[in-house]
Amino acid sequence: MYSRFAACCASVPRGIGSAVLGCLFALVWGGGVVTAQEAGEAASDLQYGRVVVDEAQLYCWPSVVASPPRFEDALDKGQIVRIGRTEGDFVHVQLPLGPIGYVSKRYAVADRDGGVRTQGSKVAFRYRTRTTEAPVTQLADGTELFVIGEQGDWWRVRLPSVEAWLPRSEVQLADQSDAELAAGYAASKATYEIEVNARLEGIAAAKQRAEQEAADVEAVQLVRNAFQDELKKPVTAQHFAPLSAALDKVEATFAPESSAKGLAASLRQRIQTQQWIVEATEIRDSKPVPSAEPVPESQPKDSLERFQAIGWLRYQGQLGGAGFFYLEKGGLRMHHVTCTTGRYDLSLFVDCEVGIMGPRRRPTSGSFSVLDAERIEVLGHQRD
Repeated sequence: MYSRFAACCASVPRGIGSAVLGCLFALVWGGGVVTAQEAGEAASDLQYGRVVVDEAQLYCWPSVVASPPRFEDALDKGQIVRIGRTEGDFVHVQLPLGPIGYVSKRYAVADRDGGVRTQGSKVAFRYRTRTTEAPVTQLADGTELFVIGEQGDWWRVRLPSVEAWLPRSEVQLADQSDAELAAGYAASKATYEIEVNARLEGIAAAKQRAEQEAADVEAVQLVRNAFQDELKKPVTAQHFAPLSAALDKVEATFAPESSAKGLAASLRQRIQTQQWIVEATEIRDSKPVPSAEPVPESQPKDSLERFQAIGWLRYQGQLGGAGFFYLEKGGLRMHHVTCTTGRYDLSLFVDCEVGIMGPRRRPTSGSFSVLDAERIEVLGHQRD
C-alpha cells in the first residue's frame, strides 16, 4: 500500500497545496472508521523506544512530501514511546493517550461530569481546526475522547487509537530489558493524564461550587421567609434576635466568594432596621421615669458639661405610623429623644447640633437610651 502511495506522490508537483495532499493521505491511510481494537499494532507487537533528537514532531502519516501535516505534539529528547511497524522512512509511534487533535463540538457531546464522546458515524479527527482538509481519521459513534481543552467550536483532544509517525532517524529501539523503560512510559502517561484530569477536576469543582451556592441562597431565603412572617405580627410582638442569630450561623458556612453574601447582608440590614423600629416604638409608648440624678446648683467649669447629651437631632419616618427623633454623634445613634412636657417642638431642631438637658432612661429591652428634653440649646447648624 505504501509503495502505491509513494508512486502517487512522486507524480504530484512539489508545490501542491497541503489541502490536496491531505485528501490523498486520507484516501490511502484514513479512509475507514477507527476503533480502539482496530487501530495500530496489538500491544504485544509494540516495543519501547527513545527519541534521539532535541525536538521530534509527530507526523499524521508516513509522508514523503516536502511539508507533510504534523500533530501539535513535540517530543523531547530521551522521551520513551512505543514503536511498531515501519513504513518507508517512518516508524509508527504510540503515545500513552495518543496525539493531540481536534473534534468538532457538533459531533461530540459532553455529559454532566465533563466526559466527552463522539456522536454520529464517521466523526472526523483533525490535526488542526480546518474543515477544508481531509481528516486524519474517522471515529466510530460513542468513541471516548480525552479532552485537554477547547478552542472555539472544537474539542482539543487526545485519542490512543489515532496513529502517529516519526522519521526512523528520530527514534531508536531501546534495550527491552531496561527496567526504566516502562517507568518512563508510565511517567509520560501520568503527565498526559494531568491535562485531562485538570479539566475534569475543574468541572467537578465548578459543579460543587454551584451546588453550594444554591444551598447558601436557599438558607438565606429560609431566614428571609421567617422575617416576612415576623413582619405580619404587631410591632410590639415582633422579635428579631433569633433571626439575627440564625443568619449568623448561615453566613459562617459561606465560602469567601459566595454570591449569597450580598443577599445575607441586605437581609441583615432589614432586620436591624426593623429591630430599631420595634425598640423605638416601645420607648415611645412607655411612661417616662423621673431622673434620680441630682440637679447641680452651680454651672460646671465647662459650659457644655451642663448638658446630658450633645449631638445632631435627626428624624426617622415610619411608614403608616409616627416617626422618631434621635440624637446622632459621629454617625452613631446615641439616644432616642422625646419631650413629654410639650415645651419644645422637636421638628424645629432637626439637623441642628443641640445640647439637651433632661432625665435619661433605658428600657429593659432597648439597645439605646431615651433622653426626655426639658431644655434644648442650639449649638450649631448643618451646612448645606
